[in-house]
Amino acid sequence: MHRCHKSAQYLRTPRLPTGSKCHFQLSGELNMKKEVNTDRLFRSARLALLFAGALLTGVVVAHGGATGVVKERMEMMKDVGDNMKQVGAMIKGRAAFDSMVIAKHAQAISDAAPQIPELFPSDSLHKPTEALPAIWEELDQFSALSVKLGDEAKKLQETAQGRDKRAISRQFAKLGKVCSSCHTDYRKKEEK
Repeated sequence: MHRCHKSAQYLRTPRLPTGSKCHFQLSGELNMKKEVNTDRLFRSARLALLFAGALLTGVVVAHGGATGVVKERMEMMKDVGDNMKQVGAMIKGRAAFDSMVIAKHAQAISDAAPQIPELFPSDSLHKPTEALPAIWEELDQFSALSVKLGDEAKKLQETAQGRDKRAISRQFAKLGKVCSSCHTDYRKKEEK
C-alpha cells in the first residue's frame, strides 16, 4: 500500500495510485495524522463538480442569452417559483413540514411581488422572453395580479405563524391560483 506524508506547509500534492491511502499531517506534530481514502475523496470531488456543472448549465439554459431587465425578471420569477416549490414540497410531504420556514418563503414572495410590474417596461418584449404582449395590453390587470400575489403571500405568511397545516395548505392553494392565472394569461406556453 502506498503511503505518503504531507506537511501542512508543503503545497505540492503527491500523485497517488487509485485506492491508496494517504496520511496528511494536520499540524507540525507527527501524532496528528488523518487517514484519507483517496478513492472516496476523488469520487466526492467528482460528484461535487458534476453537480455544480449541472446547476450552472441549468441557469445558462433557463436564461439563454437574456440580458438587462429581461434577465432580471426571469431571475426574480425563478426565485418566486423556487419559493413556491419549497412550500409545495412541505405541504405534499416531500420535505419536512416547518411552518416557520414556510413563513419565510411566503415573505420572500411577498417582498418580490411589488417589484414585478417594474420589471416589465414596454420596451422589454425582445427575445428571449416568456412574456406575452398581453402584459402591456392589459397592464392594469397584470399589475393587479402582482398586488394580489403579494396579498396572498402575506396571508400565507400570517397563516403559517398559526402552525395549522390545513389552513396553511388552503392559503397556499389560493396563492398558487394567482400564480397560475398570471401564467395562463401572460406567459408563453412551454414548448415540449
